Amino acid sequence: MLNNNLFKITALALAVSLSACGGGGGGYYGDSDNDSGSDSSGGDTVTAVNVSTISLYDTNGDATTTISSQGVTAQVTVTDESGNAISGALVTFTSTGDVTFGTSNGAVLTNANGVATISVTPTDSTDTGTYQLTATTTYEDVTDTASMYVSFQAENITIANMKAASSNLGSGDSTLITLVTQDADTNTYQNNIVVNFTTSCGSLSSTSVTSSSEGNVATTYSAIDADGNLCEGTQTVTATTASGSATPVKLTLTIAAAEANSIVYTSSDTVELGIKGSGSSTSGQVEFTVYSNGSPLANKNVVLDLEKAPNDFSFVTQGNRSSTTVVSDSTGKVKVNLYPGYVPGPVEIKAALSTDTSIYALSKNVSVASGRATQSGFSISMTKNALQNAKDGDTATITARLVDRTGNPIPDDTVVNFVTEGGSITPYCTTTDGACSVTLSTQDPRPTNNRVTVLAYVEGDKSYTDTNGDNAYTAGTDTLISNLGSFFRDDNESTAYDSGEFKYTRVITGTSATCASSTIAQPNISGTCDNNLATVLRSQFLVAFAEDTPVIYNPSVSGNQFSFQLFGNGSLSVPMPSATTVGVSTVDDTENDLSCTAELREGQETVPAIFNLLTPTTFVNSAATYYAYRLKDCDTNDSVVLTITTPSGSVYKKEYFYP
Repeated sequence: MLNNNLFKITALALAVSLSACGGGGGGYYGDSDNDSGSDSSGGDTVTAVNVSTISLYDTNGDATTTISSQGVTAQVTVTDESGNAISGALVTFTSTGDVTFGTSNGAVLTNANGVATISVTPTDSTDTGTYQLTATTTYEDVTDTASMYVSFQAENITIANMKAASSNLGSGDSTLITLVTQDADTNTYQNNIVVNFTTSCGSLSSTSVTSSSEGNVATTYSAIDADGNLCEGTQTVTATTASGSATPVKLTLTIAAAEANSIVYTSSDTVELGIKGSGSSTSGQVEFTVYSNGSPLANKNVVLDLEKAPNDFSFVTQGNRSSTTVVSDSTGKVKVNLYPGYVPGPVEIKAALSTDTSIYALSKNVSVASGRATQSGFSISMTKNALQNAKDGDTATITARLVDRTGNPIPDDTVVNFVTEGGSITPYCTTTDGACSVTLSTQDPRPTNNRVTVLAYVEGDKSYTDTNGDNAYTAGTDTLISNLGSFFRDDNESTAYDSGEFKYTRVITGTSATCASSTIAQPNISGTCDNNLATVLRSQFLVAFAEDTPVIYNPSVSGNQFSFQLFGNGSLSVPMPSATTVGVSTVDDTENDLSCTAELREGQETVPAIFNLLTPTTFVNSAATYYAYRLKDCDTNDSVVLTITTPSGSVYKKEYFYP
């Protein structure tokens, strides 16, 4: 204890003595100089900087002049002109070869001993050849450089000791796989080697692993793939280096067969099939999935049965109605083809595991429903059919509704076309739930008789009597109710095609047959019909483009009644525009203490939205145009005033005197 204290006191005395004498310079730069001379900086000035020869050390710390894929550590020492170490000098390393340095810019500072070190790794582990490595140091604006030639040695790696913790697995089980990376020549462990894994079936916790800690690499294999599909039988796991320098190594695993224990109906959409020959949905498909403990299972037998279906429905293959065994695909799915017949109805498919038929699933929301549109199921409605001719843009919505011969709405997206004699109309619409709508608008052209013919048409089937009750049309056996051929838009309402009218021509495809009579609602051209079922359905209707100036026809004031007919043109062939209002008031000019009154008995105060327009010559007899008012307590010189207001706001008044 005494000796130690004595040493400390002696050292302290020596330090004080040196300080009193002004001291000497330190062995490295950065020490203080207490000389009170003229140098105001108080430090030594470096006149020369020396950088030593570059030294390289491998991962084991041995000196080398070769850079392998594992990389090396480059080292230089920086000193001054006196050989003293310089701390804090900047050293920048560069290479003519493609390398990665330990810093992003290849620059480092020297430590207290003047030593600068940096890691150097080939960017491409397969590179070979000789390159120049340079270290440039700068300190207090003084620079020195050292260079050396180095050789790149391509990676020469081998994969060794690849094994699984267990090489026999149950389906869906997991095991740890390990290996080591070594130098092929020296068998020394190699770190920082990227190893890639692949497998014939299944999944891996990591498909790319970098070796570390004496070349160790590990990943976990699972006998189920990323999509949840189970593996079974003999499967392999292959390991390769990312650089491709090592020979791939395969590991064989034996996986027990998976056992199916559930089956599920996995079609999510409603399947609605059209009947055979409908031109839509002539086949469909449903899907079941086989599972083992919640994972899809491939290559398992499934027994399919037709539980419920119309008697002409088939499945799996066209015409088949028998129980059928099929095999699940690589994703565990069983896809069942469906083939409708002519009869509509619900469908139910049963899918059972062949190993245990008590485990099964049933299809849901499958039916044979829609057929093609039929002529007897084609109807047209309008929001109004007496429009204002005096304005552009008075509109009416026209809705087409269509069903098949069983009364089911036709398939969605069926196209219904429209043409019009006057104004403008949306050219077509597509059905949803068996209906669709277009807009008719007033504009030029405007027919001079104020009557506009509009025609709607759509592909479909003729109506027929199913004589043999098979729900399918058979030429020569079943009877066509209304045989339709080519057709036209009957602008002049003659029920016969006249030159200049719109015409739709069909080609006879079967045997020529007698056509149904042509009517306003169903125009038809004689001699253009065949005995086939398919045709172009049509529905024709009339619209009034009525004037705003009312035409009062046969007004009469007699006895106890005021009556007249109201029309929207001088030809008496159309009504006033829909929503026109009609009113009658009285003027009592007698002094008999009685008040003349008028009460509506026939007709409507507001002109109806829909009229039966009959024909141009018979509309004059339409009861819908007739108005009658009961007059009470009226006498000579009393009068009734008829007021008519159109939808555009025009007002017409006419006074009639009591006789």
